[in-house]
Amino acid sequence: MNKAYKIKKGLELTGREVFLADGEWRSQPFYAVLEPKWRSYKTDFESARTEIGSVSADYYIYTGPFNHNILLLSENACLYKDGVKYIFKKREAVKFKNETLYYTAVLRRVWEESND
Repeated sequence: MNKAYKIKKGLELTGREVFLADGEWRSQPFYAVLEPKWRSYKTDFESARTEIGSVSADYYIYTGPFNHNILLLSENACLYKDGVKYIFKKREAVKFKNETLYYTAVLRRVWEESND
């Protein structure tokens, strides 16, 4: 079993079910990991200044499997997890010897108002 498949299997064991959307297209559900980005001092992704410092609580680091190429998606593409929408701010492939092992991205949560 190659490295990319081992990582995919690990994501299936530790990740949550997500799917990608780009216009009318929807991917099949798959497993990925989303982690909150807590340290905004390392990289500034539209952080906001407050009285107690700089905050960026709505950003997440995405780690997804090799077989869901997020680099091919348009700028309007998004990811859904547990009914919550996230947009891509930065995307890249992690490779080893020209083999894509997995994809990583910085996502921002989209706060949508309900119609209730």
